[in-house]
Amino acid sequence: MSPMKDFLLRQLHADMETQVDQGNLAKMLEEKSTLIETILQNLPIGIAVNKMDDGKASVVNNQFSEIYGWPGDDLADVESFFKKVYPDAAYRNEIISRIMSDIKSADPMRMSWNGLTVTTNKGEKRIVNAKKIPLYDQNLMISTVTDVTTEFNQANELKSAKAKQDALINGTPDLIWSVDTEYRLIAANESFRQLMKTLSGKTIREGDNVLIKEFGVEQISKWKLLYGRAFKGERFTVKDQYYNPVKQIMEHTLISLSPMFNEENVLAGVICYSRDTTEYAQKIRILEKSKANLEKIMDSSMDMICSIDAWDNILSVSAASEAILGYKPEELTGKKLFDFVYPPDREKTEQTAKYVIAGHSLTNFENRYVRKDGSVVPLIWSVKWDPKDKVRYGIARDATEIKKSEAALIESEKIYKYLFNKNPLPIFIWDFATHRIIDCNEEAVRKYGFIREEILLLNINDLRAPLEQPTIQEFVETGKSLDGFYRGRRQHKKKNGEIIFVDITGQLMDFRGKKIAMSIVNDITESRHYQEMDNLEKNILEMAAKSDKSLGEIIDIYLTGVEALHPGMLCSIQEKRGNKLYNLSSPSLPAEYLETIRGVEIADNVGSCGTAAFLKQKVIVTDISTDVRWANYKEVAGKYQLKTCWSFPILDRKNNVLATLACYYREIKAPAEREEKTIERVGQIIQTIFESYQREHALQISNERFEHAAEAASEIIWDWELDTDAVHYSGNMKKLFGHQSGLIENNLPFYFDHVHPDDREKVVLYPNEVKYGTMVDWTQEYRFRKADGNYAYVLDKGTVVRDENGLGLRMIGAMQDITSIKENEMRITQQNQRLMEIALINAHEIRRPVATILGLMQLINKKMLKEESDGEIIDHLETVTQELDDVIRRIIDKTVN
Repeated sequence: MSPMKDFLLRQLHADMETQVDQGNLAKMLEEKSTLIETILQNLPIGIAVNKMDDGKASVVNNQFSEIYGWPGDDLADVESFFKKVYPDAAYRNEIISRIMSDIKSADPMRMSWNGLTVTTNKGEKRIVNAKKIPLYDQNLMISTVTDVTTEFNQANELKSAKAKQDALINGTPDLIWSVDTEYRLIAANESFRQLMKTLSGKTIREGDNVLIKEFGVEQISKWKLLYGRAFKGERFTVKDQYYNPVKQIMEHTLISLSPMFNEENVLAGVICYSRDTTEYAQKIRILEKSKANLEKIMDSSMDMICSIDAWDNILSVSAASEAILGYKPEELTGKKLFDFVYPPDREKTEQTAKYVIAGHSLTNFENRYVRKDGSVVPLIWSVKWDPKDKVRYGIARDATEIKKSEAALIESEKIYKYLFNKNPLPIFIWDFATHRIIDCNEEAVRKYGFIREEILLLNINDLRAPLEQPTIQEFVETGKSLDGFYRGRRQHKKKNGEIIFVDITGQLMDFRGKKIAMSIVNDITESRHYQEMDNLEKNILEMAAKSDKSLGEIIDIYLTGVEALHPGMLCSIQEKRGNKLYNLSSPSLPAEYLETIRGVEIADNVGSCGTAAFLKQKVIVTDISTDVRWANYKEVAGKYQLKTCWSFPILDRKNNVLATLACYYREIKAPAEREEKTIERVGQIIQTIFESYQREHALQISNERFEHAAEAASEIIWDWELDTDAVHYSGNMKKLFGHQSGLIENNLPFYFDHVHPDDREKVVLYPNEVKYGTMVDWTQEYRFRKADGNYAYVLDKGTVVRDENGLGLRMIGAMQDITSIKENEMRITQQNQRLMEIALINAHEIRRPVATILGLMQLINKKMLKEESDGEIIDHLETVTQELDDVIRRIIDKTVN
């Protein structure tokens, strides 16, 4: 039983005990009954009283009918009530089953139902809170109802705003966070938190210092500098990189920092975005929903119910006044209502009271009251005037939480709008059913070249390149889950017709009963272009390194790839020969045109290429038909619709012209930045290929000269790789010894087997001994077996090539066949030996008679001679014989020695 009724009944009993006269008692009961009926009829809460046995209504107040939107007669019995109020049979059966189950439980706590959807006789949907109070001893069921449609809609609005905000922040893989001027975290999406935990091992929350000590002094100093720039009002973007320990890779990021100001335009902190990191969404705290649902009537209600007379005196007030205003009911009863109204709101409240007394009902009137503790509380009123009793009946609700929710909603909307409009990536929000674009941010307007009003007249298909149209249609028809994200790589078309490549990250969501999609666009055209350029250059350089294609073939492939990256561009390489230019590669130019310009002279004002080669600098001709340098060639260019020609000289390292690179277009056009960069890279690659082919050609000639010189020298040139024991033998190996020339992979067994067994120990070298030893030069004579089995005498010389640390890398040498020399030496030795033998023999044979003569001369006595002259003859003969003996002795001595 409510305090109001309890009060009235206690008053009634008190009066009855003091009344003696029965007639007066009856009159008093009638007056009290009338008072109760008047209060019930004028309460802002709907009340009905039904009998339990047949469901018939004995009391249905006006507010009960107004809330349900049906005349009281239509709600007079339970069956009619449920059919009228719940026209949908399935929903009606669900509600009846639920209510009957709760009533049968006899648990008063279960006999309260919030958020029921009812239908008025005009088909209007309302949200109500209902409650039943059984009086079993009186066979009565009291039903109360409160209209909470407004509060329900407000709650849905708040939920929708939160859904939009969460979708925006968590729908991107980028990091989003904000920091106050004390380096404390204001807000951050989940991607930022996860990365911080990954890098530091700590969980960071709002209010935490983002300069975590685990990042190290260098990182903290760097971020202090970045935040400091933003605190000074600077808006800027920086590149950064960091090592991700989970992915074990270096991740590169593009970080945007923008100063953040409050409503008073005072710096509050900095908002940061980091692109190309792990996706997750920024969490924004939203205040809890205000408890606006009425759960009780009268004193069980959270709302304050009161009655006020025509002179603004408070006649009665419910117990909720203590919770709302801090005053107990007895402290307010009999006091002037306006004594408690917050002074700035008094005039407004007085005017509103006059409006109600004039006969107008009032709902959702807001004013402020001063609490007992001096604080101010906002209240929302529903008020009705009873002209008969001249009493205002009202119900007041503490609007503090509602105001907070509204403030949170407004603040949330501001943050959403700021993050949406200032996001560095284009964002489109579009209707999933019609494809019409509902909203877009500032970057979308800038990137696509439209004005905002033009974009809002488009549908999402208008942004896609023609080949992408079926893709979005298929996507829409499949109707993906509203809870899921979608990602993809697409081609988009800007207002000027330019095609760009984009990565799309988005989310489908339900907004106010409508299915919408939010797409966040990242332009990857430039990065994709340079990636394809890198791949093309890599393939071309690999082709050039293999040397299995001619220079013209490789340049053809390269220029065809460049033209594919720049639709409309026609490339040409003209090679310098003497003082003229000749076509080397022009994969897309007409052959007749190339023949016409064949052998163009290198001179000033001779087309784009002749001039560029003459000046050794780029020549940009945007309109061939009017440029003086094309005076002699503009007619032939016009014949093939060639309107633009940019020419760039390709120079070698000594600044000599190798060739020219020309880029034609069939439209009047100046080079864009990306085309300039592409042409610069193409020139560098072609210079590299040209010089590589020149070096290879020179090397080929040098090798041929070496081979011819080696063969002419009648020597075997060998090159020994110490790491692999592979040896390359020149062609003379076959010519001189009959063995296979060229490379022998495992040389040591071959060499060991062909060196004469008697010479192996002094001749054979082992790779490691040479590699780690100190030998520089080596010379040996030995015998080497030829292919026919005969041995040749060779003189072998080698030099060890070592690195800066003395480690042997290879040994290069020459093997010379000295067999004929050795044979001549052996023949001379043999002849000398024979001569020595002859000399010895002759010397001994001649000396023997000489010795005999000398002996006989000793036996002759000069006295025995008859004539003096005979003595002289004998003396002379002795002298001659002695001289002959001396000669023989000298011969013998020289022969022996």
